[in-house]
Amino acid sequence: MTVQDLHQPPLPEWAARLTWSGVLPFVGALAAWVYGGVSNDAWLMAVALKAFLFYSAVILSFLGGIRWGRAMSCGGPGPAYVLAVLPSLWAFPALFLPPLYALIALGLGFTLALWFDTRADTLPATPGFRRLRMAISTAVIASHGVALLLLGRFGAGSLLA
Repeated sequence: MTVQDLHQPPLPEWAARLTWSGVLPFVGALAAWVYGGVSNDAWLMAVALKAFLFYSAVILSFLGGIRWGRAMSCGGPGPAYVLAVLPSLWAFPALFLPPLYALIALGLGFTLALWFDTRADTLPATPGFRRLRMAISTAVIASHGVALLLLGRFGAGSLLA
């Protein structure tokens, strides 16, 4: 926590709960992928992988929006806005990569966004923001690791192969 964080309002409990609910689509897509793999349903595996990748890109872009809002609320410097648009510029082209590379790129994008929001960040944040970002991003990055394991175990399904 930085000194400027102490002058911010506390993180509302409902905001933390809604943030954690954002993990559910990742878990649901992974569960559908496993079910498709176990039941040998290539279509379901492909849809689950697409859902995982698209949701991942949307959430990575959302993190840039959070940074943009934080920069605007405190009159942040120009580089803060550059960092705010990078997640979207990273996530969108990742969707056009083969599944293995898309998963790696998006997982790396979340890792870089986490580093910027917790270690290299000079923008003020609500107390609890950085701790919540660390926890939620760890879960999201881990879900990308699980997706890589599933890709190795079950493949991408017939629609993406």
